Amino acid sequence: MSAKHQTWGWMLAVDFFFAGMGGAMLVIAGLADLFVGRDSVSLLGSVVGPLAMCVGCGFLILELGRPLQAWRVFMNPKAILTFGAWMMTFAIIFGFIFASFAIDFSLFFWRDSALLRHLVAILMVVTGLIVATYPGVLLARHKGRPFWVGPGIMGLFLLSSLVTAFAAHYLCGLIVAPRNVPYLWEAMPYVLGALLFAQGLLWCGYLWIKLSGTSKSEAASAKRWISGDQSQQFKLAFLFFGTVAPLILTLIPLTMAAAMAAVLALFGGVTMRLLTVNSGNDRTMIPGEAIYRSRLPKGHEKFLGKAWL
Repeated sequence: MSAKHQTWGWMLAVDFFFAGMGGAMLVIAGLADLFVGRDSVSLLGSVVGPLAMCVGCGFLILELGRPLQAWRVFMNPKAILTFGAWMMTFAIIFGFIFASFAIDFSLFFWRDSALLRHLVAILMVVTGLIVATYPGVLLARHKGRPFWVGPGIMGLFLLSSLVTAFAAHYLCGLIVAPRNVPYLWEAMPYVLGALLFAQGLLWCGYLWIKLSGTSKSEAASAKRWISGDQSQQFKLAFLFFGTVAPLILTLIPLTMAAAMAAVLALFGGVTMRLLTVNSGNDRTMIPGEAIYRSRLPKGHEKFLGKAWL
């Protein structure tokens, strides 16, 4: 990070993308198993979900710095980062166990137990939902970041996680077809289209609220998306190519069109996270911070010089 403890970089945005997508993929796979039937999503999709979270963990470790001390993230039970790290770890474990039920391998002796599979699916849905929502919760708690603060960003991140998860599951189904209930995979583009419509609508509403109904600092941060330095990326990359274009493609009853829509939806998910993390550069002082910083030594005080004599 170029400004440690002040801003986050692109690696955190990539972590948010893979973690959110992977967590939501687990939710979809688990709910499909519980309410539709066994092997109703692609085996590749069941494996990609926890793998995506592993990739996200790698980027998070690099972003935090000191990879050899990454274990410290798990050691503070009062920190939300520790909670998120443990939930992601459990989700990855449950995700791989769930995927093993669909692999015909003699060492996986538990694969014929329907009760155990349903139990793992439930645990996977719970932990996956937490992981998919967690990035928005983490950002919303930062009172000094006007664009993030508030519960709205949590819902937007969860929605984007679902969008990217359905897109990823559909693409995985193109490579490795589901063994059971093929109509679920065929319906995914239409669900993706509905989620994309909701995504575009809610993002416009979020920016309108920030611009018109909140503080001056929040309005200024929203203007960056509408007419400022982030407006081109938001309007062209995220809204048009990442939301509107794939929404239109999902209405075309062709596999190729649905595949293109899924790829563009993934592109929109990455773009949204990059823009949102970059908006964290807009920072306001929290109560008492200005007084605290004014009392810190500047580096040229006499007592500092005497301390080294």
